[in-house]
Amino acid sequence: MAPQAGRGATSVLLLFSTLFVAGWSLEISELRGPQMIQNGSETSVVLDCDYKLSDSESADGLVVKWFFNNEPSPVYQWIPSKKPQDLGVLKGKLDLTWTVSDHEAKKHRALHILRPTTELSGEYTCTVSTFNEERSMRKSLVVFVPEKSITLTESKSVDEKSVLIECEARGVFPEPTLKLFQGSETDTTEIEDVNVKTMLSGEGVFDISAKKLIADRDLQNTPTIIECELGIKDTDYKRKKRVIYYPGKLI
Repeated sequence: MAPQAGRGATSVLLLFSTLFVAGWSLEISELRGPQMIQNGSETSVVLDCDYKLSDSESADGLVVKWFFNNEPSPVYQWIPSKKPQDLGVLKGKLDLTWTVSDHEAKKHRALHILRPTTELSGEYTCTVSTFNEERSMRKSLVVFVPEKSITLTESKSVDEKSVLIECEARGVFPEPTLKLFQGSETDTTEIEDVNVKTMLSGEGVFDISAKKLIADRDLQNTPTIIECELGIKDTDYKRKKRVIYYPGKLI
């Protein structure tokens, strides 16, 4: 049965690394799986390390290992003559009976992760070795938590010659980014020298805020669109909030 990517997964940056030398017969052809999933949104996730063996190679001497981040010890190991093992951070979090292929040398090559949560965000390395060769490939998986709230406010100064822009997002994982923009409905430019503060809460998620005081004379349009953009590092996750500001004195 072919593995399927988690529903709702969106693109994030993938980092692959593989070694190949002419004449070698073992090759990892692809590392498949979702690139980003929302915490608690999927019952399971499959990371599949698909490799090719030459006709002369069999399951004898074959070992499949998975590593998490920079840990020296594997979090998964399968030798075709033995049962697969879940280890380390994946202990108790894998379906070890699940198979991705009927091929005796490939059936337990994949990770079938049950109910993935944020602590499983990171880089996964699949290493396949035989008596003569070894290959590795890496893939990043982000288990993200969307913001609980995002607010954007604009406050005119007492002299009505400037505006204080404040944007705040709460309860995001992994570490977010926050940017401010100004402009029109069709075109905005990023505001520079914004005061951004990020704080890790006791719940293991991030709160982030951005502030900027801007003189009315530095605004490009009347009225001015003020925009706040929340992002999550190493992903294409984006959330935006807009308000309309009218420079000058209030009538």
